[in-house]
Amino acid sequence: MIRIQSLHLSSIALAILSSSAFAQSHEMTLSQLQQDEANVIASAPEGLQLVKDAIETLDNETVEAIQVNAVSNPQNVKRVERLVNQASWNEIFPERDEKYTYLNFLKAIGKYPAFCGTYSDGRDSDAICRKSLATMFAHFTQETGGHNPHSDNPEWQQGLFYLREVGWEEGTAGGYGVCDPSLWQAQAYPCGTFADGSYKSYFGRGSKQLSYNYNYGPFSQSIYGNVDKLLNEPELVADTWLNLASAVFFYLYPQPPKPSMLHVIDGTWQPNERDLANGLVPGFGVTTQIINGGVECGGSSEHKQSQNRIDYYRNFANYLGVPIAENEVLGCADMKQFDDGGAGALSIYWEQDWGWTPDTPSGATYKCQLVAYQGPFSAFIEGDYRQCVEKYFDVTIIDDTEGAAPQANAGADIELIANNDVVVLDGSRSTSAANDVLSYQWTSVDGSLTIQSANQAVAQVTVPAVDAITQYRFVLTVTNQDAETSSDEMVVTAKPMPANFPPVIAINGEDTVNSGQDLTLTLDIQDVDDSNFTVTWSNDKNLTMVVTGNDRSMTLTAPTVDADQVVNVHVNVIDGGNNSVDSAKTISVKAQEQGATTWNKDTVYTEGNTVIYNGVTYTAKWWTTGDIPGQSDVWQAQDSGAVAEWSATKAYDGGNKVTRKGTTYKAKWWTKGDKPESAGSPWEQI
Repeated sequence: MIRIQSLHLSSIALAILSSSAFAQSHEMTLSQLQQDEANVIASAPEGLQLVKDAIETLDNETVEAIQVNAVSNPQNVKRVERLVNQASWNEIFPERDEKYTYLNFLKAIGKYPAFCGTYSDGRDSDAICRKSLATMFAHFTQETGGHNPHSDNPEWQQGLFYLREVGWEEGTAGGYGVCDPSLWQAQAYPCGTFADGSYKSYFGRGSKQLSYNYNYGPFSQSIYGNVDKLLNEPELVADTWLNLASAVFFYLYPQPPKPSMLHVIDGTWQPNERDLANGLVPGFGVTTQIINGGVECGGSSEHKQSQNRIDYYRNFANYLGVPIAENEVLGCADMKQFDDGGAGALSIYWEQDWGWTPDTPSGATYKCQLVAYQGPFSAFIEGDYRQCVEKYFDVTIIDDTEGAAPQANAGADIELIANNDVVVLDGSRSTSAANDVLSYQWTSVDGSLTIQSANQAVAQVTVPAVDAITQYRFVLTVTNQDAETSSDEMVVTAKPMPANFPPVIAINGEDTVNSGQDLTLTLDIQDVDDSNFTVTWSNDKNLTMVVTGNDRSMTLTAPTVDADQVVNVHVNVIDGGNNSVDSAKTISVKAQEQGATTWNKDTVYTEGNTVIYNGVTYTAKWWTTGDIPGQSDVWQAQDSGAVAEWSATKAYDGGNKVTRKGTTYKAKWWTKGDKPESAGSPWEQI
């Protein structure tokens, strides 16, 4: 059974003497609060929007209308039906519980358009779908399989045997619930009760064996738009199509600092240097780390459960035609846990902003900030930002929008290579007075395309393949209870399918190197059409570059410099269709200080010796060898007076200075992740 650990938040509150502890009662307008929220979202990394896109849902009315092989089925459901039909479902899950029906499987897929959805950037949608299915099937076979060595079926075909956790049944009270009303988990996700007042149980149910109220609540929010439905009726996770939707939800939703499994499989997640140091690399193995790494990963040899998953994955991959590369890491024995320095450490939860500002009498910010640890308030749930502010501050929010007409927001224009793709029309950012009741209506300007859920804030439309660039215009009209209306238009630009897709490339590696030291960069290439490429590396300092690994790896020796400088590395890739794609990376070369040498793990150092490690100068306090500077008390970092580059993963106190894009800034109060140049940030330019 999979259990997602709930993180305890109070340690941070205890560690920081927050100015809000002395905050005076404060009044602020609703429009100011909404602007504060918009400013934080606008300065967030791109990953936040990528997650939001991945967890977008279809309305339940449309989901319930899904039928096997129906012409009206969503595009991602049709793709899955091509790859896994009814007969295949019966063949690979012959011992499944009767509630795990093929129709329930299709509805679970249909709820989440990003699962087996269409990629318009050249990535192979069918290949990603096959690999996603093989990955998910392997994991829920480990979680729900019969594991019966005496069965006529091999173990990989014994999945979905269990519907409920062994030893539990409906009506049993008090299991797997954090129900104490004094705890945030119970406040955010209050446990349901039986007639006698005892708490309902949130034991493992369904293909993911979803457990604990703080996981049932977010899943309920995703399915029904509120947390209460499944907290009060947890049996629905076993008895309806939610028994399979819970696994899809878990596949798509990240648990920072872990990325989502989807973003691992489709290549969106690319490990940074911290991830690589922890052994976290793309492949099936890292999805086991995401699911149950605390139990199954990190040992000297492969854990039995992890080995089961590998075996099941190999069989499902073979069945579904998924190639497994020779160098794909399938296990997780040598992997460390994800941490806050990794590429998956996205901030998606609202937490109190403990900073100080001169703009309020008490100095409290009366704002919330985004953090990477789980809490009661999500950046993806409308209204949670306000709830966060009201929880942590003594604040009265004055509705200055009363009587204001609604404002329609049809969302950003969309451009894609069209191939019968389902496009989401998102009007959820339309605004109105606090007590307004809005109705929505989407229309196609030329009437050529049919809109699904046209009377909802979020609608869908299928964009057909085209022979020439074609624009489709859509208008969203919102109306309040006083018949006041507002309209907004967005455009979907459909491009014809190219004869050959250009490659998608990325340069990976550190962006800082010490004077005279070697730096290795690697090149990731994804191309649905080609496997042979012409790769050309270059740099603007005419430095010698050693290219290896089928041109996918390049090592250069940084110049010896007396002052910091930069080297711009460029790579050009040409595929078989003569598509040319370029990428570049700027490398900072750090000057070596007089008398200091680069630290070497094999060198013996005595008191007073100075070294440079990761661009920082350290002095040895006593005899040492092999102790890493910055990680051992033997080394004392020197304050050179230099101002370091801003880092999204580093916390700064008021008065700290950083540089960003050539400009120096000073923090006005405690901050982490706020870009200095962003509007409303806690940084001031100096």
